[in-house]
Amino acid sequence: MADGGASSIIMLITGLLISGGASAVLISEWSDAVRVTQINDRAAADQDDVSVALAGDPAMVAHNTTANTIVLYFANTGAYDLDTSDFEVLIDGESPTSVAVSVKPSGTDWNPGDLLEVTLTDNSWSYSDGDDVAVYFIGVSEFVNGRTYSASTNAEVRLNAFA
Repeated sequence: MADGGASSIIMLITGLLISGGASAVLISEWSDAVRVTQINDRAAADQDDVSVALAGDPAMVAHNTTANTIVLYFANTGAYDLDTSDFEVLIDGESPTSVAVSVKPSGTDWNPGDLLEVTLTDNSWSYSDGDDVAVYFIGVSEFVNGRTYSASTNAEVRLNAFA
């Protein structure tokens, strides 16, 4: 019987060691899962703080019929800087042939609350005064906690044509 008791103790100790090792692995995996969840939650919160909106009167968008330009303003309505070179603007689903930008008031950095003045040019446009066009903008933020996030807006605007 003494051998049976020693064997039981060995089995008990072996079982406890295996359980302890498994617990350590599970705790480590749980910690990793919690860390990933926290990172994803922070990324989702950062994404929510990146946004852009059309600024100005959508019923009075400047359209120079001689130069074939449309001037739009986009406001950085988020909490982080937006990139002034990595964006796309579409007019009625088409890219203009050229785009020029200026940041108001700083001139360079598109900070929260600042405006991006976008001058679009396309010689194929034949819009007239009062025409409605669909505008779509998509851009990205500067790096926020090691990532970039997209921001987009769309609207229908009325052109105020002049020569």
